[in-house]
Amino acid sequence: MTEHIATASAESGDSTVVALSEWESKQRLGSGLPMPRERLTASASDAVTACADFGGRVVLKSSGVAHKSELGLVRVGLDADAVAAAWQHLADAGDGTVLCAEMVSGELELIVGGLRDPHFGPVVSIGIGGVATEVLADIATVLAPPEPGEVEVALAGLKGAALLAGHRGKPAVDMVGLNAVVDAVARLLDADPAVVEIDCNPVAICNGVPMVLDALVVIDTALR
Repeated sequence: MTEHIATASAESGDSTVVALSEWESKQRLGSGLPMPRERLTASASDAVTACADFGGRVVLKSSGVAHKSELGLVRVGLDADAVAAAWQHLADAGDGTVLCAEMVSGELELIVGGLRDPHFGPVVSIGIGGVATEVLADIATVLAPPEPGEVEVALAGLKGAALLAGHRGKPAVDMVGLNAVVDAVARLLDADPAVVEIDCNPVAICNGVPMVLDALVVIDTALR
């Protein structure tokens, strides 16, 4: 969502709309955001240390780059030697730093996003995410901040609602954790009028627990 807005703004000459880096976006969303352990590394040795701290297998991502996956700037499942070999290329392709993240695997991917609707004001959308987001278009939208229980009611109307409740032996999605992601998005929209849009995608469901693997925040610098 956010990367599309940032790209469109650049093409239209609107230089006031800026997509923040993944690291800064997550910092804006707050320390309570459920996500894997991560570290913004300034050298290959920093990343190797992080790899050891995070269990010996990590994800490396160029920092400050939109469409990282499409550009081949996300490397998954790297050990220490692969981290050392890949770091400089990823740093040179971005802002000179590389985000090193703990490896996690999930049974389902969701998306949680927020924007300012011209009629309703701040709204948060939740639905089936990952690479299937645009294909399935299975999204529920609530006003921000949502009332207690409103997210659960909205999600019950999704075509993929059964996936959230647990399907074929998979654990049900932890709604406390998912509400924490929704609340983080709603709080940032409410707190900062310069925030145009927020995109947490994917939010991986790992043994039922939501984990924000990627996030982007788009701001309009003219509104600061």
